[in-house]
Amino acid sequence: MFKHIKDMEYTVHVDQPDPRFAVLLLEQFGGGNGELKAALQYFSQSLGCNDPKIRDLLQDIAAEELSHLEMVGECLGMLIGPVDSIPKDFDANHMALLGGGPLLINSGGVPWTAAYINSTGDLYTDLTSNAGAELRAKLIYERLLQQTDDAGVKDMIRFLLSREESHNFSFMQAISTIQGSGVKKDFRDSDFSKKYMNMSTGTGDSRGPWNQGNEISYEENPNEKYGGPAQYGKDPQPAGGREVQPGYNDHTRNNPQYSQPKPTQPTPGSAPNQH
Repeated sequence: MFKHIKDMEYTVHVDQPDPRFAVLLLEQFGGGNGELKAALQYFSQSLGCNDPKIRDLLQDIAAEELSHLEMVGECLGMLIGPVDSIPKDFDANHMALLGGGPLLINSGGVPWTAAYINSTGDLYTDLTSNAGAELRAKLIYERLLQQTDDAGVKDMIRFLLSREESHNFSFMQAISTIQGSGVKKDFRDSDFSKKYMNMSTGTGDSRGPWNQGNEISYEENPNEKYGGPAQYGKDPQPAGGREVQPGYNDHTRNNPQYSQPKPTQPTPGSAPNQH
């Protein structure tokens, strides 16, 4: 059930119309890292989540993102200003011509699309995606902050980017509670899972914790060690030492509550189905 409360989560003030900035702010209304994308992504993920605590987290943040969408939308309406008579050089002509309110487009005029939504059903993958989404949204708000001198708008943006920081923290903490689950399980990990391939060679080659230590082997010329012309024939080792053998049921990895349906056995003496 949804219930709308007419009060803002945080009061929005605008000193004066600024259609130029309104166009930029559209990025957080109908853009790929905006508030609508975040709300629908987290809500979609929650519907397939079997962990009640993380489901609650996803729905709490999804609901707040809708509140942020409302804040940005109200701000956009005030930034556009009256549209009864607009000059030819009006900076937000597309919004003025289509009703004077915000459109579900980004700052470049590209329409919002469901393709922005990332929802896989794997908690570790989805929460990691969400943590990154919050940082991208925060980055855009930080850049928007540099594009306006309106004190009220700046105040709203500071609130919103602070909430992005909070959501990023919540998602990162949730990730820490599900380490070793889902896609982070030792799932079909062959010997190549612990190799770093130095494929961009020359001056500037660097070493760090991403390519040394942690049982990682550093491969200078993997093509000489593993490569060669394509060949027909049987794979000499179809399953690696750590790899799950054929017959493993993928469903039990992501959804412990899933049970593989058993094929229905025909009753003795019954006729087969006719099609």
